[in-house]
Amino acid sequence: MPGKVFIASMNLRGEWAPSPLAIKVNVTSAQATANLNRRDFSPMTHIEGGYEGFWNFEAFWQSGKVFEDIPEEKVKAFWHKVDEAKRRYPGSKGKKVLYARFEHAPDEKMDYVTSRKKVYVPRYFELMKDREMAVRWKKMVEEGKDIVVYDFDGPRTEEGGVLCMEVTVDLLREKIEDVRHPFGHGYIVAGWLKGIYPQEYL
Repeated sequence: MPGKVFIASMNLRGEWAPSPLAIKVNVTSAQATANLNRRDFSPMTHIEGGYEGFWNFEAFWQSGKVFEDIPEEKVKAFWHKVDEAKRRYPGSKGKKVLYARFEHAPDEKMDYVTSRKKVYVPRYFELMKDREMAVRWKKMVEEGKDIVVYDFDGPRTEEGGVLCMEVTVDLLREKIEDVRHPFGHGYIVAGWLKGIYPQEYL
């Protein structure tokens, strides 16, 4: 009988959501650079040869954001030049994101949920699904082991506290539509370890 997979949130240098007795898999960049889970799961990891002209997947994703009062071309140029892990465009904190537009689809303006469904989830999934640790942990679940995937952008309580939830298709469908909280890559990883393909919740 296959094991269960849970998705849990964590705080940087802080609390991790309590979880069932299970193998803990941290999919964030907040661990040693050589850590295999960081290497295979974090969007911050450098991609050899680049990704769509960007240093890592995170830079590609961030390049799509179009801010109020910040020229779009400046944002895209910045992300093309980035050669280290960065989370946001300088000076963009608190700025309104008008929509998302990516260089591979310049005629399409996407809202938050649409960009998750059409860009983030399918593209991240293709990068992640055949990586060494994805294959290893998925096999362990198939053999009956329970796994908890930890991500900063996992589920949260109404007050923003850390939370652990079992991964199901229904949960993924709910969370991808929730604009109050980020839909972190941990959801995609946890879904895949359980054998759930993106097309089942997009």
